[in-house]
Amino acid sequence: MKSVLPSFFILIAATTAASAGPCEERFSQLLLTGNVGQGPVRILINQEIVGGAKTVNYHYGDGNNNGMTEMVDPVDMPWSLFLGDKMYSSSDKGKSWSFVNSYDAEKARAEMQAALTSDAAEATGVLCGEESVDGVNYEVVEGSYKSSMSAGAGISQKYWINKNSGWITKTFMHIKMTGFESMSTQVIEPWPDLVLPEPK
Repeated sequence: MKSVLPSFFILIAATTAASAGPCEERFSQLLLTGNVGQGPVRILINQEIVGGAKTVNYHYGDGNNNGMTEMVDPVDMPWSLFLGDKMYSSSDKGKSWSFVNSYDAEKARAEMQAALTSDAAEATGVLCGEESVDGVNYEVVEGSYKSSMSAGAGISQKYWINKNSGWITKTFMHIKMTGFESMSTQVIEPWPDLVLPEPK
């Protein structure tokens, strides 16, 4: 079975990779690091496959590359757990876990970082600006790139960062390739009391 990793998981003037500047550098930084190093999180993910299914789930990450996905809708879909180099699945809402497979997590992370670094260097349509929502000021950064890890799929990504805390509170991703298109929104919040299950 192919290894699966959590994925844990974009406005002033348009620019291009050929004229890289502070805005392009900021997009690359967000793409490569996200909220890494800022502790455990809970992410509400709404995903829609165009012409297909819509799903809602919570993903919990401990900040050390371990995490759990809790399905909300459809409610009967299995949950997933990633601990170290192992993946588990649960069909009873986390009461019990079955081993699925193991993978080289360190190698996978290194390959993903290398690919994203290369992809970010070729990003286009990068924009930076600000937005106020319900009295909260956000830095807004967006851009598009071709994913070398997803058969050249075109990906557009947008980030909302709280200007006071530096926290990425929301992201939007649009993936498009031959025969497939999806859109997903992630709402990210700190989750300091996170305790992940320990399969027996």
